[in-house]
Amino acid sequence: MKEEDRDRGALVDYRLQRARETLGDAHLLCDRKGSLWSVINRAYYAMFYAVLALLTSVGKGASKHSGVLTLFDDHFIKSG
Repeated sequence: MKEEDRDRGALVDYRLQRARETLGDAHLLCDRKGSLWSVINRAYYAMFYAVLALLTSVGKGASKHSGVLTLFDDHFIKSG
């Protein structure tokens, strides 16, 4: 396995772990009657981190939030 592939795999794993932890935070907030906006925020970012992992796994990335959303839309939604 190439070093680049190992690095990419490590980054994907890191981003997926971050997504899991952030989703866990959303569950905690919900269970403890946190504000609805805070629960939604944590759930949104959990999905965002998962999308970052997905894009990284196919060699894509963006430096801005809007770029991540555009790449996801172009490569996974519009393409079917």
